[in-house]
Amino acid sequence: MITLTATPDVDSMLLAALRDRLREVLGMEVEVGEPMEDISYAYNPQRNQHQSTPILDKLKKTHAGTDGTRVLGVVDVDLYAPELNFIFGEADLRAGAAVVSLTRLRQDFYGLPHDEELFFARILKESVHELGHTAGLLHCTQPTCVMHFSNCLEETDQKSHEFCPSCRSKLDQALGSD
Repeated sequence: MITLTATPDVDSMLLAALRDRLREVLGMEVEVGEPMEDISYAYNPQRNQHQSTPILDKLKKTHAGTDGTRVLGVVDVDLYAPELNFIFGEADLRAGAAVVSLTRLRQDFYGLPHDEELFFARILKESVHELGHTAGLLHCTQPTCVMHFSNCLEETDQKSHEFCPSCRSKLDQALGSD
């Protein structure tokens, strides 16, 4: 089971569409849970960004279960991790919790025309990627595999929302043992 939770500013229709696509891609039950609490505790005014790790820690405490339940937090703030300029998301491989930011997945962030279809494709890829980590998958060397590391949006756009055969096999094994 995967629970999606989001900050109140994330559109409920987007979450519903993400829920449906994650069900298809992962073959797991996915539900939209209660909204996330205020995440201002993670804000760093010097960077004008939110640090992802405190958000992830809160998700682990409030949502992730020991029964194999996974949680994906969806936020619409710019995220960073120490020593990185920004991140699209972060996951805890052991705790079954992940967080994804919508902010840098939008064309508008870069001064480009809005593209809803591309925006959603990026959200799906990054969500599947982070959820793959919650199942214990590491980064893949295949550039089209969803588990390939994206250092920039061009790399996100080049990969698929699907797992390569090797990663799919590892995922199926991991989910079978939950």
